[in-house]
Amino acid sequence: MCVIITVICTSARAQSLASVESLPLDKFDEYLPADTLPHPWQTYGQFNENLSVLLQPWAESDITGNLISGKGVEILDQSETDGNGIGFGMNFTQPPAGPVMFTFDIRLNTRAHHSDQMQLKVTLGRDTSHPIHLQISNQDGIRIQTDGTQSTLLSEMQAGRWYHVAILGNTQSADVKIAITPHPSHNKVGYPNIGKPAAYVDYKLPQLWGQPTDVRFVIDAPVKAIGAWNIDNVCLLGDVTADRRAWWPFKPDLSEKIDGKRVFAYYFPPFSANRATKDSKLNWPYVDDPTLSWVFWSWLNFTNDLDYRRWTSGSKMQYIAYPRVPIPGQDRFEAKALEMTEEVKLGQMMGMDGFIMDFNVREDHDEWNWLNAKSLMLMDAAGKTDGAFSVIPAVYGQAKKSGVNGEADQGYPAEQYASSRNLRNAIKHPGVFRDSDGKAVMSMWLTEKHSPKWWSQVLANLEKDGMPTSLFAQFNSTGQIKGFADVAMGMTHWGPRTPAEYGWYEAARPYAKTLGYPIVSQDVRTRGSQVMGESQNTSTLRKLWQDAITKNADWAVINTWSDYTEHAQMPSTAIGFSYYDLNAYYAHWFKTGKQPRITQDALYYIYRRQHTDAPQLHGVRWKVHGGATNNIELLAFLKTPGTLVVNVDGQIHRQKAEAGITSMMVPLPKGKRFIPYFAVERDGKETLGGYGRYTVYEKVDYPNLLYHSGVIVKSFD
Repeated sequence: MCVIITVICTSARAQSLASVESLPLDKFDEYLPADTLPHPWQTYGQFNENLSVLLQPWAESDITGNLISGKGVEILDQSETDGNGIGFGMNFTQPPAGPVMFTFDIRLNTRAHHSDQMQLKVTLGRDTSHPIHLQISNQDGIRIQTDGTQSTLLSEMQAGRWYHVAILGNTQSADVKIAITPHPSHNKVGYPNIGKPAAYVDYKLPQLWGQPTDVRFVIDAPVKAIGAWNIDNVCLLGDVTADRRAWWPFKPDLSEKIDGKRVFAYYFPPFSANRATKDSKLNWPYVDDPTLSWVFWSWLNFTNDLDYRRWTSGSKMQYIAYPRVPIPGQDRFEAKALEMTEEVKLGQMMGMDGFIMDFNVREDHDEWNWLNAKSLMLMDAAGKTDGAFSVIPAVYGQAKKSGVNGEADQGYPAEQYASSRNLRNAIKHPGVFRDSDGKAVMSMWLTEKHSPKWWSQVLANLEKDGMPTSLFAQFNSTGQIKGFADVAMGMTHWGPRTPAEYGWYEAARPYAKTLGYPIVSQDVRTRGSQVMGESQNTSTLRKLWQDAITKNADWAVINTWSDYTEHAQMPSTAIGFSYYDLNAYYAHWFKTGKQPRITQDALYYIYRRQHTDAPQLHGVRWKVHGGATNNIELLAFLKTPGTLVVNVDGQIHRQKAEAGITSMMVPLPKGKRFIPYFAVERDGKETLGGYGRYTVYEKVDYPNLLYHSGVIVKSFD
């Protein structure tokens, strides 16, 4: 269900901007079977009953092995007089200069007879230049063009067998590493049946890889050749942490920020970004390929490793953090340490001051040890910023009970928690956030499950042992606020899920020395197949930021950065950088007290890929707590006044907009398939516009009620 994520931009802007957002990253499972490829994929050639390019269940790769809703692309040629040149591909905004990785799964399907002469050409490049040029056939194997017209054999090929192709390099180099991993048996589907992935081998391209803007999979064979190619899991990865500021509708400047105003984000370490993987539970080997990882195969697989709470939803997650380009030879600790350095870089670029990061006191299992190791690596990265960015450790205990009125005190002494080695290592770490008195600040989600007295004892024990510490409370209720007034240095709340009036500020301000205001985008949970409240596109996010600004909260707390089981806002599939960009704008406003001046137009679009009442092939009807709205939003940041335009299946909606920020909502119709178009007009002419990245479907396989988003910008070079 790894949908294609992108930013749409005008042609003038496409050459000067770079991002990972529009790169192909598609497992094809979310679409309908026996159907055409959705926008922004394109098909090439003329089709008839003998020539087709369709999504088919039998084209699902054995490597990922989604046995229920899996699909791949089949290029079918049953004509002995035509078929050369048919195929599919995509145009996209170039990736940032730097590391890149291109992967896909491929099979010559044996259901079509006399396929020995079938050949497929795979190209990745820009305009007429394609440094990545693969020629694939049963007779000649998988070959890559390495010098002019010369090609080099990468792997033999056997019809009917799946192969995973991985090409790793840098846009500024012709040197690449390539690994071709065959799947061992059609009778063994999914991980870890592929076994140990093939080792990378060094090759040299005929020219620099460059910053590609198109990928193609096209039949290149004698006209008489017949057969079928199956392609799945097409992914192009790039530098997620590249400078984002050129996309923003404002110029970032925090030189005059208000003292004490801070922005933190809650970081859930199990679901962080993915450069590669090591799963100790299954003893799954470390691999230098995120598209062969536990994350890619399990979290986004509709049939793999699902617990009973998610069976009706078809997957563990509906989106993930953008995978990171691996560095071969790193062990998992080195890879994760680099990833955490990137997280700090992203946080600082957005205008944040730090993360609230989970730890656990437990040391009795490899999973807990790995979680704590990841959290310490984030603190290591923060510790290298000279205090500009820091971490508040949120340390889970081992209480047997829970609740919102101190129930967890029973059977779990404060002294036992305070003596935890993991807790003490975190609060002594150089990367820890310290309050104005120089005390390390700690936290715990659902702080109120322990009583104020229990927490006072924890802090007293730490103080006695030479580790003076303050508590920043994270509440999921409001009944214990007053009791924590003399215990906690600050308070925040998990936040609402709708844009309705909330009341947190009024309840907490009299008792909170530092009041943190929650910033929530949406909450879509596969466990239980439910939306925890209708966020109304970006309405909830914008309402919470406006409240934090106008009510003069001390901190803003983004809930969350990386908890994909509820609501993550880091750069990710499906949401792209949209929430990241919006949070950057409002964070600057919050921290300076001045609304940033809009310096260029930006059109953010936010909508679901289906009506909530759309018919479905699998799963249950999702529950939307409080009822659903079905709207398409155009959130416009305009430098000067204009007219906003949204075209929905031929029905054109217009709305006048002043300079500044305007939200335009139009109905998302039921029973229609379409690609919405967004624009701004001035003096009767379009000055900026583009299609949304996501096709809205009239019916779906499994439901997906996540709001998808993107941005349309152009250059003023």
